[in-house]
Amino acid sequence: MSTVSSMRTKKKRQADADPELTLAIGLVWGYLNTRQVEDAYDLARGCILVWPEDSRLRLMYAYAAVELLRPLDETTRAVLEQSQCREWAMLVRRREELQARHAAAVQT
Repeated sequence: MSTVSSMRTKKKRQADADPELTLAIGLVWGYLNTRQVEDAYDLARGCILVWPEDSRLRLMYAYAAVELLRPLDETTRAVLEQSQCREWAMLVRRREELQARHAAAVQT
């Protein structure tokens, strides 16, 4: 795919997106990027109530949840399994494993 074609696709995708959803995703990402995980978790959880089908919000929510040692619901787990962003899903699963190991070590 050429750069121009790629840019057109990106612009079309952005033009088709709900501006409020785009803003919400940017805010959640901003919280995660600045390591404000609790705020990212709370915002993503609220945004999922408004946009329950958005996988990007679910993926960021999953990351924040595992960072805060919170369990993932079945819907979020399903989104992780079906995600086209395998790297992100692998990151969340790896963080979840590390958190579980740490919790087990603390209990013993």
